[in-house]
Amino acid sequence: MTTVGDGKTPLRFLYLHPLALPGVEANLVQTTETCRALAERGHEVFLIVTRLKEETAEANLAPFDVRPHENLHLVAEPAIRLKNASGSRSWFVRAALLWYLRGLVRRGRTVLYFRTLKDSRLARFLLTAGRLLRVPVVFEAHKVVQEKREDQGFHAGTLRRIRRLEGRVFATATGVVASHPLLEARLRDGLRPHGPLVVAPNGVRAADAAGAEREFDAVYAGSLFEWKGVDVCLEAVARLDGVRLAVVGGNPPERLEALKEKASALGLGDRVTWFGQRPRAEALEIVGRSRCALVPLDPEFEEGERYTCPLKMLEAMVRGVVVVAADTPAIRAFVTPDVSALLYPKGDAAAMAGRIEEALADPARTAALAAAGRALALEASFGARARTLETFVRDLL
Repeated sequence: MTTVGDGKTPLRFLYLHPLALPGVEANLVQTTETCRALAERGHEVFLIVTRLKEETAEANLAPFDVRPHENLHLVAEPAIRLKNASGSRSWFVRAALLWYLRGLVRRGRTVLYFRTLKDSRLARFLLTAGRLLRVPVVFEAHKVVQEKREDQGFHAGTLRRIRRLEGRVFATATGVVASHPLLEARLRDGLRPHGPLVVAPNGVRAADAAGAEREFDAVYAGSLFEWKGVDVCLEAVARLDGVRLAVVGGNPPERLEALKEKASALGLGDRVTWFGQRPRAEALEIVGRSRCALVPLDPEFEEGERYTCPLKMLEAMVRGVVVVAADTPAIRAFVTPDVSALLYPKGDAAAMAGRIEEALADPARTAALAAAGRALALEASFGARARTLETFVRDLL
């Protein structure tokens, strides 16, 4: 049997993610990077999604700038969208999915892995499937879902159902992976997972530092949901004469239109370049053409305040682009203020404007900040994340 670099038998990860490839969801970057890193370490990874829109692995992974690997298998299995099944059909779909997964299980080295509770039926199914197939089930947490839904104003009945589901997952899963150290502390103190818990933050791929020529003064790259705080970027740039902002992202589309209307109302005109959704390589190339990268987070949302593990921030830092970010516990877990990033009081557009002006006015200090940020980012990698997951799963087995 083939072995991995440490001479041990390779693990088999059955990673179920009820989305289609390729897609616009930001979590698909982290998912595909993590699966690729595990495959590079010699493990067999089956990334099981609802649909593959393209005919080849290359085409399905290209938007995320992730290369195929012989150990990484992309599988289309529509049955994992269990929320679309009801009645007798639901039982038939579950039985078929269980039989399919059974065929992939290799006793003593297989783990069921998932990271979303949006499809509550799938989450409950996987907990049961792990017991029936006698394999560990690992849940990767990126937030406390009940807290996020409270922030979003969901009604009491929905919140009760989410609390029950989340409680069941943490009480039943063989192990839990937290994407942020503050999230780990919250889970230990509040939700108290029954099984072992490990922290595996986002990583970044090594990249060359950007060149001296910078087309944009500032850039925001990422999704446009309210909790991302992109409005603050527009308000800050509106306070700075002549500063040019690039916005890379288009999901959700209705937020893009709302932000464009706000920019127009603020009189920003052609000082904002809207790139919309772009393949990852293109998005990062635009980041590298900017003098500073903005990481705003809305203070009204707990996810941005405490649990976000900002991949785009690390990707800017590794390219030697200085970061101007909201001063939140989540951000402080990764950077040192005024050493590896410039922080401003969250939600304060005037303070953000001051930090942007600071970054643009003092090239020597900006270069020092960028160098410190790049050194910090180079210490993180998806390879390191894969090693953490590998050790964790071996201990579970």
